[in-house]
Amino acid sequence: MARAWLLLSAPLLLGAALARGPRPLPLVLNTWPFKNATAAAWRTLASGGSALDAVEQGCAACEREQCDGTVGYGGSPDEAGETTLDAMIMDGTTMDVGAVGDLRRIKNAIGVARKVLEHTTHTLLAGESATKFAESMGFVNEDLSTDASRALHSDWLARNCQPNYWRNVIPDASKYCGPYKPPSVFQQAGCASGETEAHYGHDTIGMIAIHKSGHIAAVASETLQFPEPERMLTTPRGPPRPRGTGTY
Repeated sequence: MARAWLLLSAPLLLGAALARGPRPLPLVLNTWPFKNATAAAWRTLASGGSALDAVEQGCAACEREQCDGTVGYGGSPDEAGETTLDAMIMDGTTMDVGAVGDLRRIKNAIGVARKVLEHTTHTLLAGESATKFAESMGFVNEDLSTDASRALHSDWLARNCQPNYWRNVIPDASKYCGPYKPPSVFQQAGCASGETEAHYGHDTIGMIAIHKSGHIAAVASETLQFPEPERMLTTPRGPPRPRGTGTY
């Protein structure tokens, strides 16, 4: 997560200085080797689009392609077997933000996040409220599950719901599926944490673009495998961080 945070944060901190330097701009940078996403953002800048346009189009390309199986629809079911999406877009000049969390049945999560940025005074919309907002903006309500995501969920259930993000509950989350509940004072000593898989325990794509004018924008789009439904944090362990911390 620290590596990803640095990749996203460094250009935001250095963008103004770069713009005043020997003009190594425009620039597109993203986490992980998602070349088609980078190319889509670059084409947008090259054709006269803004930095916001570029990061939106780059991220949208990754959502459509289901990059690494962790971006976009059909990749990361939650405990209930439903795929939900999170996305954030940020204008590095104004510091305005638009974000969606636990977005259900809408494929273009980054597009909805930009609508939040441009058409509301909110920063974050979540869950069914985010879905209703997306529908009002013209986005199509459709199933985000695929044969692959359904198979992932079935396999996870067969492995006693490992990995998961529960701890200090009964039954023992490292051995059994839920439903879980907090232990009594006499049961606490035997509680354990479920296993987590580090590779999928953090961001999936983060991208920044710097326009030739120096205007910066950043995005993130992500899901986690098998989180609790309606979760709103990115990190499975350690201090809680709001979604999109790296983008900021």
